[in-house]
Amino acid sequence: MSCFRRAFRSKLWRGTLLLLGAVLITDFIKSLWSGSNRHQNSSVSIPTPTPSDKALFLNDVAFTIRDVWTLLETNNGNYAAVCALDFSKPPNFYDTFALRDIEGHEHLMMTYSYFRSHESRSAMVSHRPVPVQSCWNGMVSFDSSPFYAASPLRFRGIADPLATRHLEGSECCLIHGDNPQSESKGVWLNPGVRVGYDPEAYAAVHTMDPWPSLRDRIICIWRNRVRRWVITVWVKEWLVRNRLNKWTKEDRNRHEPGIYCLINETQVLVHNGWAHV
Repeated sequence: MSCFRRAFRSKLWRGTLLLLGAVLITDFIKSLWSGSNRHQNSSVSIPTPTPSDKALFLNDVAFTIRDVWTLLETNNGNYAAVCALDFSKPPNFYDTFALRDIEGHEHLMMTYSYFRSHESRSAMVSHRPVPVQSCWNGMVSFDSSPFYAASPLRFRGIADPLATRHLEGSECCLIHGDNPQSESKGVWLNPGVRVGYDPEAYAAVHTMDPWPSLRDRIICIWRNRVRRWVITVWVKEWLVRNRLNKWTKEDRNRHEPGIYCLINETQVLVHNGWAHV
């Protein structure tokens, strides 16, 4: 399920509205103060706000301040974006829709060590920041400068004519394909930052040290190896590329930079939210 859609369904929108209201009220008070003092003291001025250097996005997850700080300091703050790992029903991670390894493949397995790509998998096993093509996973920090550029970075969906070909892509994945910094500074997943969609899920991935246990690590590494031997993504990815190629041939000006985000599904509204069909 889309990361934003899950967040919108939660009660966090109330906090967002309160925060937005506080910002608007603050700006209103500043404007009143500035107007009342304009003729009284010409030397008084309100400093122009400066953009923050990081933009932090959160889903409705359980986390700690240490989690946020650790995420922000990944690679000494040098990244286009960096994500946590999110869990709803541990040991399975949650955000399969947005996570792609450094080669653009979706997850190989829902449990540790997750990835098909050797580079991504090796970093995960070594407990280092994992290079990926895209991620979201409950908590993500971006270098904020692309959002303030002359042509600012924006969240989007795939084009409607492309969606009619039974394709879908998460806005939380596509943002990385559109981000001009993704190639130069990299997108990363920090396995040391793990969040949960309820306190029980959060506790389950923080009660053991090291995480995962040595036994689970060995079992999952071998399970990953066997799955790489017997499971291929060639057919699934070929179907997506074939539909994308037909779409682009209809108009040579068409381009989708987030091809690795596309999946052979359509999202539809149902009585209790969204469904993948």
